[in-house]
Amino acid sequence: MLATGCGIRPTSVPVDAGSAPSRAECAPGGPSPAARSADGETVRAVYLVCGTQLAPVPRSVPDDLADRELAARLLAELEREPGEDEKQAGYSTAVSGLRVADGLSGDPAGTVRLSRDPQGLGSPMLAQVVCTYAAGEERTAVLAGPDAGDPPYTYRCTDDALRAPENTVGEPAA
Repeated sequence: MLATGCGIRPTSVPVDAGSAPSRAECAPGGPSPAARSADGETVRAVYLVCGTQLAPVPRSVPDDLADRELAARLLAELEREPGEDEKQAGYSTAVSGLRVADGLSGDPAGTVRLSRDPQGLGSPMLAQVVCTYAAGEERTAVLAGPDAGDPPYTYRCTDDALRAPENTVGEPAA
């Protein structure tokens, strides 16, 4: 009789060793961020799915976009199918069918209204949008749905949310 094993000894108590490792590299084989930027453009990170986590990927966007235009451009970059080198590295996107909607009077500064209520977006779509829009030291994004009945929520792009997108939660914006 031949016995095989994985080399890990059994224990009598449960052990939480974290999530299983992913075979995906989470490293695109494309040009470096510096090579992608050109005059009149800035390199921004968009967050794509790689295995069970999120990872930043550089994208060039024009320097002179107004806030709403920048939000729409970043959303378009999230919805765009990853390039061949990114696909081979294991990247994908869960973002589809979203658009930037018009803001409403009384919205907190920097609020991005989407064509669907962010509270109803599944993970990792919500986490991709939050982390791509997150700004400042707090790494926060204020998102809302298209209607006045969809109040703005503040979301944080935490390391925990990057490792496990289902951990992206929001709180009512002040």
